[in-house]
Amino acid sequence: MAAPTPLLAAGDGLIHARLLPPSRLVLPHLEFAYPLKLISTSPPTARCLTVFMLSYGGGLVSADQISLTVVCEPRAKLTKLFKRRTPLHITSQRLTATLHPFSALLLLPDPLQPFADSHYTQHQTIHIPTDNSASFVLLDWLSEGRSARNEHWALHRLESRNDVYAGSRLLLRDALVLDEELVGGETLQSRMDGFACVATVIARGPLFAGLVRYVLERYQREPRVGAKGFGGVRERRWDVLWTAASVRGFLVVKVSGRELQEVRGFLKEMLEEEKGGEGEGEVEGDVVREFGEDALRCLR
Repeated sequence: MAAPTPLLAAGDGLIHARLLPPSRLVLPHLEFAYPLKLISTSPPTARCLTVFMLSYGGGLVSADQISLTVVCEPRAKLTKLFKRRTPLHITSQRLTATLHPFSALLLLPDPLQPFADSHYTQHQTIHIPTDNSASFVLLDWLSEGRSARNEHWALHRLESRNDVYAGSRLLLRDALVLDEELVGGETLQSRMDGFACVATVIARGPLFAGLVRYVLERYQREPRVGAKGFGGVRERRWDVLWTAASVRGFLVVKVSGRELQEVRGFLKEMLEEEKGGEGEGEVEGDVVREFGEDALRCLR
């Protein structure tokens, strides 16, 4: 299966994952152009391919535009982990991922950290096969900014959109818009009501059927207001507010917390999805089973 081989413009990148018989995962194409940088550290025996998305100098600068294309061939498994920091002024990032039958993709970035006065737009599009055999988990989250510099939701504007298509049919669109404009006399910081981090998780596909079932069952047993924790078999309860729903075959989870580490811990515990009860051993969750524990390194 041939991958697209366009001439790369500034900020463009291509990640192409393939499974060779009997069970070797390879990257026939890993291409990028400044200011984007892609690095893969996956050993030949890894459960999945891992690609880190980086930028030079620790972050993007004004007017940078990133456009990344991801292709997962049949039965290939790819984890994309990336560090994101929003710069000053207008910056954009676009990701387009095409999943072929029985492939799997895990998108687990570090949280976006919007700088003061920054204007950032992000659009992520995932194309899945119409037979519903592909699987993916997408994490989209952001913090209040550089709190050490007393930046608390001091951004100018942030737009993030996640679209999922099967063929030409739009199955899901999830969007977040934050703007510094006063609404009803309130600033953005005031409207965020003390929350320091917000997150969205979207999951779908047969490889993550157990995760979807687990999260929805746990949510049904949680208090609807003032929930402090993920429940589960552990005593640790995270200081977050969260909700979960099944939408057209997708699991959609929304999380907010007053501390970044509380949201991070909550997400890690959710995605580890270790099940078990009194007198039972814990059972490895879908993400760890399919991708290994290192796939969750951004949540450590």
